[in-house]
Amino acid sequence: MPATRFREAGGGATLALAAVPLVFLALFFYYPLGAVLSGGLTGAEGGFSLGRLARVLGDPYYLRIIGFTFQQALLSTILSVALGLPGAWLLSRYDFPLKGVVRALTTVPFVLPSIIVVLGFVRFFGNNGVLNSSLMRLLGLEEPPLRVLYSFQAILLAHAFYNFPIAARIVAALWSRLPPSTEEAARSLGAHGAGLFFRVTLPQLSPALLAAGALIFIFCFLSFAVVLVLGGGPRFSTLEVEVYRLARVSLDLPAAGALALVGAALSLGFLWMYLRLASRSSFTEDLAGAYGRRRLAELLARPAAGLPALAYLLLLALLVLAPILTVVLYSLQAHSGWSAAGWSLGWYRRLADPGGVYLGAIRNSLLFGGLTVALSLPLGTLLAWLAARRRFPGAGLLEAAFMLPLGVSSVILGLGYLKAYQALPWRFSGSWIAVVFAHTVVAYPFVVRAVSPVLRKLPASLPEAARSLGAGPWQLFFRVELPLLKGALITGAAFAFGISVGEINATLMLSPPGVLTMPLAVYRLIGSYNFTGACAMGTVLMLACFLAFLAIETLGKERR
Repeated sequence: MPATRFREAGGGATLALAAVPLVFLALFFYYPLGAVLSGGLTGAEGGFSLGRLARVLGDPYYLRIIGFTFQQALLSTILSVALGLPGAWLLSRYDFPLKGVVRALTTVPFVLPSIIVVLGFVRFFGNNGVLNSSLMRLLGLEEPPLRVLYSFQAILLAHAFYNFPIAARIVAALWSRLPPSTEEAARSLGAHGAGLFFRVTLPQLSPALLAAGALIFIFCFLSFAVVLVLGGGPRFSTLEVEVYRLARVSLDLPAAGALALVGAALSLGFLWMYLRLASRSSFTEDLAGAYGRRRLAELLARPAAGLPALAYLLLLALLVLAPILTVVLYSLQAHSGWSAAGWSLGWYRRLADPGGVYLGAIRNSLLFGGLTVALSLPLGTLLAWLAARRRFPGAGLLEAAFMLPLGVSSVILGLGYLKAYQALPWRFSGSWIAVVFAHTVVAYPFVVRAVSPVLRKLPASLPEAARSLGAGPWQLFFRVELPLLKGALITGAAFAFGISVGEINATLMLSPPGVLTMPLAVYRLIGSYNFTGACAMGTVLMLACFLAFLAIETLGKERR
């Protein structure tokens, strides 16, 4: 086939393929999102009106919620970056025996579902949690000395625990590449200690700090489960939580739509700023080419620097490992009231009861995860292929449109399903099918991000060689490109599965009363103060997510 005719055929095939994901996204993302946005811009008579939006923006209650959402996101970001900076320094400058474990902790935000973070904090930092119980016994107190839960402090701590590894990972990637000669030259000119850090090192780290801070701010701004449970009520409500309450508790869809319009506009604006910051940053997450590092033992030998480093590692254990281990250990205990009465597998036997609702929740989560992978993997792969090839005008704009779900919260997506499909003769918006489609919309961008870099790195000569041998577009993809994408596809599938299994926001909005998933079961068990059952289900949920992301780490080592 002549080159001109091939390009024409390839262009036609590309446009035809682009229609498939466009139709899916139009039905299950853009149309529901449009229903939310139009609901906030529609008056009681049905025509265009800014009345509802004006009422939301003029109501002191909603203004307080918007202001609190900004406040908690900003303070959570500052705390997360402050906690992550020492970790970045240790990872980039020193080698030590447990460095692999510490670096593994930087994957916590991607491995642990948010409801597990909530459960771990309740069981470790709660009034009757491990920390308070230990302090009461140690100090002979009758009342818990640390009352953290259901407060502003609880939200900040949980967000910092969930997000500071992001700052540590991103900043360490750049810090490890800063040439030591710069600091050595500054020392020769008399700069030492804090002056050296703030005048020389910190300005060089600013691209990574800004990018990490912007990403963490988005996560905290869109936080749902942490605020819903640990906030303890309307006093600490955020935009996401208030949209959920208006839609599912008050059944006020118009007000929920107007507030969701504000939230969507703000979150998309923050996403745009993050993408701009990330595109200007020169850091990379690959630490393999870092400058030489010293052994941590050399640092610990100097008390002035070693004691703070040791204290930081202990703080990591307290903030990250202790809540997770508490969930696992608590699930294995038999309890009489608040007191442990020995070890037991009783709740795990209840989870495995063939006729019980909890085994059904596990089956549902695994089924939804499998279906999400089955939908998001071909969808994300196709979108990545289209983005990498750019064979038609406007491909860059189309790629941005494909990635837009990253900037829209799944709570707003769930509300969009409720509004867009409430008139259907069968109840789509309250069915398990809607849950699977919502999970797919949330998960497929991660498949795109896993597959796109591999496609872009394929040598240009490879397709040309295949074409010279008479391979058409389909043969080129299935026989040449697809086998080379095996690792990236498994990584994308693992991300999609883990995201679906741990997703609670859209599931809480859309799941019918009789359909439980593992995160929903954990949430309801926490609400009924059945913490042993919640910890058992949470342990199973962590195991499912761990196995999914273990595949990512294993493939990552194979590729290296």
